[in-house]
Amino acid sequence: MFQSLIRFSFSKFVPSKVTCWNCKSNEFINRFICGQCKYLKEPSRQLQDINYFELFDLPININVETRYLENKYRSLQLKFHPDRFVTMPSINISYSQEYSAFINEAYSVLKNIHERAEYILSLKGFQIKECSVLLDLEFMEEILELQSQVQRGENISQINQKNNLEIEKMTKQIIQDISNEQYEKAYEIILYLKYRQRLKDQILIHI
Repeated sequence: MFQSLIRFSFSKFVPSKVTCWNCKSNEFINRFICGQCKYLKEPSRQLQDINYFELFDLPININVETRYLENKYRSLQLKFHPDRFVTMPSINISYSQEYSAFINEAYSVLKNIHERAEYILSLKGFQIKECSVLLDLEFMEEILELQSQVQRGENISQINQKNNLEIEKMTKQIIQDISNEQYEKAYEIILYLKYRQRLKDQILIHI
C-alpha cells in the first residue's frame, strides 16, 4: 500500500528564476545545493515555503511508511552533514547546521502519529488551540477527578489501562477522519486527546 504512494522530487520545487549567491549559476542539484560550485543556498529563504512532507519526498498523508521515513532521514542528514562542507567557506557549515536542524524537526514530527496529525491539520488551516473549542463539561469533570485520584495514588493501574484504551480509540478515529478529509472532526478529537495525554504523563510520574 505505502509503496504505491507518489514520491515527490526536489526538482519540482526548484524556482525557475534563481541564482546561486556564490557563483550566480542557475543550475541546482536540488533546491538547496548549487550544481556548479556545490555551495548551499540560504536556508532561511529555501525552507520558508517547504513543508515536512515535501522535504521527505512524501505526499501529505496520515499514513507514513516507517522504514522509508527512517532511510530518508539518514539520507538527508548525510547530504547536509557539516563534514561535507569543511573545505568550503564557513558559511556553508553554518547553513548545513540549519538544514540539519530542520531535518531533525521534520523527522521528529513525521515519525509521531499525533504530531503528524496535528501538522497535517495545521497545513489544512487548523491550528491546535485548546481554548478554541468548548469541551464537554462531563469529560472535563471526569479528567479532573482522574487526575485527583492519580495525585492521591488511587486506582492508578486501572486508570492507566482505561486511559490508554481511550487514547488508542481516539488515535484510530483521528487517522480515519484525516484519511477521509474530515479535518474539523479530527481537530476536535485532538483537543480531547491532549487531556488524555496529559493524564498519561501524570500517571507515568506516579507509577
